[in-house]
Amino acid sequence: MKKFLPFFLSVTISFNLNAQIDSYFNEFISDTVFRHAGISICLRDGESGEIIAGYNQNMALGSASLMKLVTTSTALELLGPGFLFTTHVGYVGDLNRSDSILNGHIIIRGGADPTLLSEYFPDHNPDLFEMWKMALLECGIRKVEGSIVSDAKIFDYHPAVSGWAWADIGNYYGAGPHGLTVRDNMYRIHFKTGIEGSKPELLSMEPEIHGLLVDNLLTSYGTTDNGYVYLEPYGKYAIIRGQIPAGREDFILKAAMPDPPLFLAETFSEYLTDAGFIISGKPTTLRLSASLATEFQNTPKSLCITSYSPPLKDIIGVTNCESVNLFAEHMIKYLGYAGTKLEGASKTSGIKVVETFLESILPGYSGLYMTDGSGLSRSNAMSTSFITSLLHYMKENTGYSDIFFNSLAKAGEEGTLEYYFRDPVFRDNLRAKSGTSTRIRNYAGYFTCSSGKQVVFAVMTNNFDCSPSDVTGKVESLLAAIINRY
Repeated sequence: MKKFLPFFLSVTISFNLNAQIDSYFNEFISDTVFRHAGISICLRDGESGEIIAGYNQNMALGSASLMKLVTTSTALELLGPGFLFTTHVGYVGDLNRSDSILNGHIIIRGGADPTLLSEYFPDHNPDLFEMWKMALLECGIRKVEGSIVSDAKIFDYHPAVSGWAWADIGNYYGAGPHGLTVRDNMYRIHFKTGIEGSKPELLSMEPEIHGLLVDNLLTSYGTTDNGYVYLEPYGKYAIIRGQIPAGREDFILKAAMPDPPLFLAETFSEYLTDAGFIISGKPTTLRLSASLATEFQNTPKSLCITSYSPPLKDIIGVTNCESVNLFAEHMIKYLGYAGTKLEGASKTSGIKVVETFLESILPGYSGLYMTDGSGLSRSNAMSTSFITSLLHYMKENTGYSDIFFNSLAKAGEEGTLEYYFRDPVFRDNLRAKSGTSTRIRNYAGYFTCSSGKQVVFAVMTNNFDCSPSDVTGKVESLLAAIINRY
């Protein structure tokens, strides 16, 4: 029987609710901090997939990073856990082996690997440039009458998705996908801050971004990082606004590289020059050199070395556990490429592949509005009924269920859940993906109740009247009560 709720709440609680869960839901949604909020909750039986309990389970709300569950599950199913991204290094032109002179260009051809020199995989190919250098020497190249050229055209040249906020694009979490991505497409800006109200001193950028002009409009204030880098993709002029903590000897803002393929060509060219190579031309990219790009279409290419990413299952593990936007955006575009085998893959082509896959496993599915692969755009939305149905499929109907389950963060231990869900009831029990943004706090995953019943769950809250951490505390209380008493 439905319980009375305040007039401002839309009541869609299922008629077959367990009475105890009914009361827990009512207590949660009746909290005054949710008087203006959108709330969607769905609990499914982990074996049958039937809905145990739901509140507004068909309402689509802002998804934030729960969208990564859609992207990673599709990539895992369609590409396989052992899939490896590739990067090819070779050359075009005439190579005179007698004097080791290449009359042409060294080419770094991107295969959409998001992990080149990534901080998330520090032990994977840390000597990447040395490997490439040795391969060029084995090919007989020591002097280049040409340039180091990055070929990133496997993806289109639009890394920022329409709908991403201007305040996000220039910052590390808004780094967009390129056919050649390096160092997580991220650089650090070091500041020394003084007393409150003073202007921080810009100490250095690491790594240095050649040709980048920075207008520092920051203020030293308080203890919270509210500094934002405003810089469009391929831009040369960055403006930094906001406040960063006062009284710091070395405070770091992490920002998105404006042109990662060019940065890669420049840094590899410098590496080879330091190693004794003679390179006559300036490093460049096919995007910047239209005539060169046209010439490449019909020019024979020679391969010196192919580098491989870690297995996709490991990349998915980092993507979901640490909520890495860049990796998810790489996957969505690569799915578009894999579906067509046409260079210039876009986010749109990737989403079409995802939609086709979802229709094949969840016929007639609804409640998903997907505009990117990571959830960074505010126009992404989904319902808890949809996401729990997908999570149930990944638990019961795929050969990769363990891989997918293990990609989700352990409650209270790692990733985005390291400091949350620390009640002992969640330890070694709850695995979940979080989705957080301004006025959005969402969680979806799996847990087992004290009765032994396995549950697939999703709780989504948008536009609440309290701090995000307070919302998480209320979600923790709701789920702990269900686990302990159901």
